[in-house]
Amino acid sequence: MENKSMLVQRNDSLDYLRGLAASGVMAYHLSLLSFGESDASSLIAKVKIFAVSIFYVLSGLTLFIANKKITLQSKESLIQFYTKRFFRIFPLIWLATFCTYVLHFSPEMLSPKFLAVNITILPGMLRPDAFVANGAWSIGNELFFYVCFPLLFTLHKKNKWYLIAAVAISFFVFCVFSYRLITPSIQLGFQWSKYVNPLNQFFYFAIGIYLATLAKPAEWLTKWAVPLMLLAAVGIVWYPISGEPVVLVTGHNRLLLSALVIAICYLFSIANFDFLPTAIKTCLKFLGDTSFSIYLLHPLLFAIFELVSSKVVHLHPYTIIGATVVSTLILSHFVYLKFEKYFMQLGKVYIDKRKQQMMQSQI
Repeated sequence: MENKSMLVQRNDSLDYLRGLAASGVMAYHLSLLSFGESDASSLIAKVKIFAVSIFYVLSGLTLFIANKKITLQSKESLIQFYTKRFFRIFPLIWLATFCTYVLHFSPEMLSPKFLAVNITILPGMLRPDAFVANGAWSIGNELFFYVCFPLLFTLHKKNKWYLIAAVAISFFVFCVFSYRLITPSIQLGFQWSKYVNPLNQFFYFAIGIYLATLAKPAEWLTKWAVPLMLLAAVGIVWYPISGEPVVLVTGHNRLLLSALVIAICYLFSIANFDFLPTAIKTCLKFLGDTSFSIYLLHPLLFAIFELVSSKVVHLHPYTIIGATVVSTLILSHFVYLKFEKYFMQLGKVYIDKRKQQMMQSQI
């Protein structure tokens, strides 16, 4: 008998964490673009690395929860799965890519490699470093994970130990990158193509799927989930480390910090946030709903304000940061409601039409 997966009503808490992670990425990018790279000892440097890791864990976790009643073995179920993913991901990344070409155009962006990746998107699964939109490399990783998800999902359906074996293999590859392929004595920027390799990130996605298959947690763990996640967060903040950010993604440091990140994701998924004031829950839900737009749009808005500062009127760095944050939140809300949801609905219409055609063909 299959273990009972985490309750679907907990999904709001995962949205909260996704929104916080997207906000963290925005904070890091604004700090980087305004003041340069931060030391690994700083919170902002840790956010740089592990906020995206949170996205991957949540991706595996939420995909399993959303599809746990589906087999994903028939042609039609796969078409529906990838149709949803297409309409959720491609339109917004195309929009961000187009704006990036307009704001940051350079001749090399017209090279066959860049055009192939940024127009067709799918090659970004193998060459995520060729995306021009800031942060879009993680989308390339996500696409790779989506391709692998039906296999991992099917492995679990057949035998839970098959999934555990796949997670173990992904962890071995994770360790190979952490201890062998990425060198702690070389700046992370010079090893970026290795770091953004989807195989280097795949363990986060796989462990997210595994977390979603766990049985309902003990009552005491649910009760103490929030204090424990805060303790894990404090562990990340106070973790004794310094130097170039590459030290965060190599050796024991990466394993220990990743364990804390994964624990936070799990604890968020089982935590009860009913004690929070309605206003705070509304804000967290807003960040979760708009997280994809926040993630991709804030670098573009920062570039616009910097252009205004250099060409029209000089703006203080903190003014640019503040204006970017406010405009990002406003624009992301509009884009989510009028752009993202429009294409998600379009995907649903396409799927419903296919279902109707199949039903008619069987009559």
